[in-house]
Amino acid sequence: MYKTALILTRDISLSTLQELQELLKSKYGIESSHVEYLEIEEKLLHVDIYFLYLPDNDVKNFLKEHSDGDMQVTILPHQDANDALLHYGISKDIKKALEESFDENLRLKDQILLCNSELVFKKISIGNVQNLNKQIFDTSLFQNIKDFFANLKNLQYQAMSFVSTKGTEVKTVASGVLVLEDYTLFSTLKNFGNSSFHDGKLNAFIIAPYSISAYLYHLLVIFLYHKFSIGKLPQNIGFISTNSLKITSNQTLDFSIDDTPMSAKEIEIEVKQTNVRINFGKSFQKAIEEKNEITSEEKINIKSLPKGEMSDLLVEGKVPLFKKASDEDIKDTLLSLRESSKITGIFLTLMVLSTLLATVGIYQDSIPSVIGAMILAPLMAPIISLSMGAARSDRLIIKNSMGTLGIGILTTLVFSSLLTFFMPLDMMTVQMSSRINPNMLDLFIAIFSGIAGAYASAKEEVAKSLAGVAIAVALVPPLCVTGIGLGWINFEMIYGSFLLFITNLFGMVLAASLTFIVLGFAPIHRAKKSLFYSFFMLSIICIPLVFSFYSLILQSNDYAKLKNMENFIFDENKAVVHVLSIKSSTKEQVTIDVEVISKKLLGEKEYLLLKEKLQVRLGKKVILHVVPKIIIE
Repeated sequence: MYKTALILTRDISLSTLQELQELLKSKYGIESSHVEYLEIEEKLLHVDIYFLYLPDNDVKNFLKEHSDGDMQVTILPHQDANDALLHYGISKDIKKALEESFDENLRLKDQILLCNSELVFKKISIGNVQNLNKQIFDTSLFQNIKDFFANLKNLQYQAMSFVSTKGTEVKTVASGVLVLEDYTLFSTLKNFGNSSFHDGKLNAFIIAPYSISAYLYHLLVIFLYHKFSIGKLPQNIGFISTNSLKITSNQTLDFSIDDTPMSAKEIEIEVKQTNVRINFGKSFQKAIEEKNEITSEEKINIKSLPKGEMSDLLVEGKVPLFKKASDEDIKDTLLSLRESSKITGIFLTLMVLSTLLATVGIYQDSIPSVIGAMILAPLMAPIISLSMGAARSDRLIIKNSMGTLGIGILTTLVFSSLLTFFMPLDMMTVQMSSRINPNMLDLFIAIFSGIAGAYASAKEEVAKSLAGVAIAVALVPPLCVTGIGLGWINFEMIYGSFLLFITNLFGMVLAASLTFIVLGFAPIHRAKKSLFYSFFMLSIICIPLVFSFYSLILQSNDYAKLKNMENFIFDENKAVVHVLSIKSSTKEQVTIDVEVISKKLLGEKEYLLLKEKLQVRLGKKVILHVVPKIIIE
């Protein structure tokens, strides 16, 4: 147990000092002496324990100067020691702080973070760290939004070099760097896994968004969602955990230590183990119990940081709207798509086989056969290639892709027409009728499929998903229905099915081109001309799709009105009415196909009465097509 103590103070009243000394003596049996910190001698009195009733700067100086001394230290809640109280979890109630200071389970050898020989309690901020270091839940939503836009305006990058304890060098650019000793103290960072408390390492977060969109995402995470975990950092943040870190730049680095502004061309940061045994507050009990052993292991996660050409662009202030793909990714993807845009014997063979399989499947109303044809069809490859060509304004890819597409379309139309000519069947199947009335929903499917196709082509690890995209967008079956329409000389079928194919084609090309731009495979200014033509064609295609979608809405409303209308009684004759189909072309008129089930044959009078009831229910003129069914018991 401690017998003697020295109280180091600054700006303490005599009454508070006397109260403190009396409390130490009466409750803890400690004889204490008192020294004003400004009057302290080089060699301190030899006592059992030192009580620091000092502001932050004095606490920092004391701990730094005596870091090698074997002593017991307790920090008391001075009104100007907010950083020290936060760092050590000290209560602002002096009696509670004293009580916790004598808990040996809360006392351990201190570990200090030094930056250019200055002691750090909270953080080191280099550049703009975008509120990553704030206890953000303590601020208002209005202040968070205000800070959000203030940070958005200050988007600047600086080239930096980082050298760890083991000599690992990282050269990158960053808009900000945040260095903490213990990241678990900050509400912005979730602690999943091991604690970083007193593990002998500093933790550096390197903030380097590739683009304005990535920067916006980063700010939304920090300002609105507020939290992310060390194990799953956003892609625009690198992480280095090491004992010491040297940061240099060819320009002056503006930084702050615990909100005190500084500048230097070189910043040296290290974690130092001391011989000073210091008390922590009760809030640190769990962290102390879970404290990790100090090891020399380093953690460096820099795979998402900018490098090469991207670094130069960011430093020059040419921040792209979307992330620019790496030169290696662009090269590999372009080589693959250039090959996909060419006509080959394999392409033609697969086109013929998928056409024949789809046409037979459509005649047979066989969904598995049609799905098999979708997977087998190779049309996805030239469409995605055309999208990349449009995004990059690459005339060679555009020319090859359009030629391949043209041959593929012609092959499908010819072989499906020939098969229809020799097919001794002349009946409309569900697989045919479902592809002759396209609407805006089909365009949405094409757009989403185009996004998925471009993403799968750009990301090698998800390329296997292209088969699913081929099934979703269904390129060959609509063309086969067009071929069947040519064989039957059915212009309604030709128009509807080919409109569906054109919708799929332009929807996919436009969506895939935009996706390649977002993924950074092409700057948007290069794609303006191609995108304009695609938008123009898509706008024209949308005109009949909108009308068709409007009819679908009317039809849906009519179905809803007739939902519970089944049983009718005609002069003691009970009949059940099933609505087979509704064609709502206008607001004033609708064509309805119904099945009427009764025990006796109904006459024209009953059917006219049914028509009148339907007209009253729908509020529009009805053209009624009746399929009677007689039940004989």
